[in-house]
Amino acid sequence: MKRPFIKLFRTPNSWYFYDVAKSELCQIQPDSYLFLQRLLDGDVVSEPPDELVHLAEMGYLTSESPVEELCHPYSRYLPQFLDRNLRQLILQVTQSCNFRCKYCIYSETSSARQRHHSAKHMTWDMAKRAVDFLWEHSIDSRMVSISFYGEPLLQFPLVQRVIQYSKARFVGKKLTFNMTTNGTLLTDDIIRYLAEHEVSLMISIDGPREINDANRVFANGQGTFDTVMGRIRRIHELEPEYAQHVHFSMVIDPTNDFDCINSVCVDYDVVHRGGLNAAIVDKEYDDEETQFSSTYIEKYQYQMFLSYLSYWGKYPKERISPITYQALANAMDKVSRAEEPDGLQRIDVPSGPCVPGKMRVFVNVEGRFFPCERVSETSPAMCIGSLETGFDLENAERLLNFANITSERCKRCWCFRHCTLCAKKADTGEAQLSPTQKLINCQEAK
Repeated sequence: MKRPFIKLFRTPNSWYFYDVAKSELCQIQPDSYLFLQRLLDGDVVSEPPDELVHLAEMGYLTSESPVEELCHPYSRYLPQFLDRNLRQLILQVTQSCNFRCKYCIYSETSSARQRHHSAKHMTWDMAKRAVDFLWEHSIDSRMVSISFYGEPLLQFPLVQRVIQYSKARFVGKKLTFNMTTNGTLLTDDIIRYLAEHEVSLMISIDGPREINDANRVFANGQGTFDTVMGRIRRIHELEPEYAQHVHFSMVIDPTNDFDCINSVCVDYDVVHRGGLNAAIVDKEYDDEETQFSSTYIEKYQYQMFLSYLSYWGKYPKERISPITYQALANAMDKVSRAEEPDGLQRIDVPSGPCVPGKMRVFVNVEGRFFPCERVSETSPAMCIGSLETGFDLENAERLLNFANITSERCKRCWCFRHCTLCAKKADTGEAQLSPTQKLINCQEAK
């Protein structure tokens, strides 16, 4: 038997191989597992067990990848998507902020491959042109969304003007608005306005006072927790129904104690009742590796254990950490997708990249287009056009098919169908994406 195109997995009581070409997970006997393990290690082995012979006869355990060419199936439709099917516009209404979070990707002291804080604001003319661009390029979209980025409450009059103009412009389509804010500038009038216009609101908070105020500080260095919590409570007082739909964004610093981070979701009822979007602090633009404390890892894993017990009905759901519950939901989504085999094709592409511009287009204060708000605004490789010139279809297609920069490695990768890398993982701030940078991040996906 030739070396098969598989990946071996095992649990305490079971043995498996993942057949990459078929994208299927197969349970096998221990002797078959040991045989395959030795075969993958390059050992000289005897005749395979009957189980493996039978599986090979059924088309499993092939030695070659069927993929000959990397090309995203949406490549040919990209011009049409960007011309007629836009769904979300993200407006960077300001590059300024009244916070100076110590992990911020726009920090003046770090994140060399990203822009820094500036006093630049989006003009009304620029915002209007962006809304018009969305209208002109969303003919086939039944629903469209407009989001406000930066610290949008610093530009609230502009936000109001965009909402008013967009409602008149998009008559006949379902139109929604979204805003992420640090919450400190939420006055009573603003709260009432957001509730009246049903603006989906997400407020950033990183944990209880001692955790939050270690990183999330005002420009003068003072902590922000008390101000933010005061504004959250005020939403519940003024607009109790609207408050039930407020979500929270949490950037987790995993050098801290997980139980301490999680306590804000347990001890503060106004946070516990809201949805939570948690993410580990982003160190990519610092070229640093994120550090995890042993305390964080141990307590996080215990909470994940309880979350799995809850999933199987063995532990009360209301006692589960919202942070690990979100992680559990993501894990279950991956499991469900893995249970739907999608074998590799002759022309195929690794999973991971979005279709640039189709799901969202991020417009910065200067009117330049990017696939989303998470990529570097200083990188020419990430720019997919502008309000002045329209979409750069060539660069958008390059981002969609960025796997081609490591095509041979990708074709032979067992994680092909489950890859999570997007073009950001190959961005070094240059005009071209970096194969070396991409391969550095491959282990993360695996």
